[in-house]
Amino acid sequence: MSTGRPIIFLAFANEKQDNARYLRGLAQEQRGIRKALQSAHLMQAAEIVERSNCTLADIVDVFQDPIYQGRIAVFHYGGHAESYSLLLEDENEHQQTVHSEGFVCFLANQTSLKFVFLNGCSTGLQAQELKEAGIPHVIATSQAINDDIAKRFAIRLYKGLAGYATLEKAFEDA
Repeated sequence: MSTGRPIIFLAFANEKQDNARYLRGLAQEQRGIRKALQSAHLMQAAEIVERSNCTLADIVDVFQDPIYQGRIAVFHYGGHAESYSLLLEDENEHQQTVHSEGFVCFLANQTSLKFVFLNGCSTGLQAQELKEAGIPHVIATSQAINDDIAKRFAIRLYKGLAGYATLEKAFEDA
């Protein structure tokens, strides 16, 4: 296990096949969060790891990478989701459904993980499972959420955290 700065892992997946479901604000969310966290990165408070167009293998690879293993404190997912699944991409850029029962178990086994933000529609049930599995802090949605609102909320939350607000204060301010 590596020691060093905690890691904030940002993972994003978008719908590429169905133009009506394409999340136009997702790239802006990623850039906005990166910019919000830049000061924390520059002050060496945290290291930022980003993956776009994520597959399940991409996410697992980051968690299992010896450079990052045991240091990922925050996992942020931005993209489509449903009550019991995240909608990632597969190797052919098609949508891949990742069911929560296995993914929640995987995340719960990451001992350094302290905060999970599932920024997709209707992720509340997954958040409940994550809390029950021992993840101390989880943010999710209870219903479908507008893409622009999700983007603005996420950016504002991370600006608060980068400004050393508590998670609770950053959440309230966002």
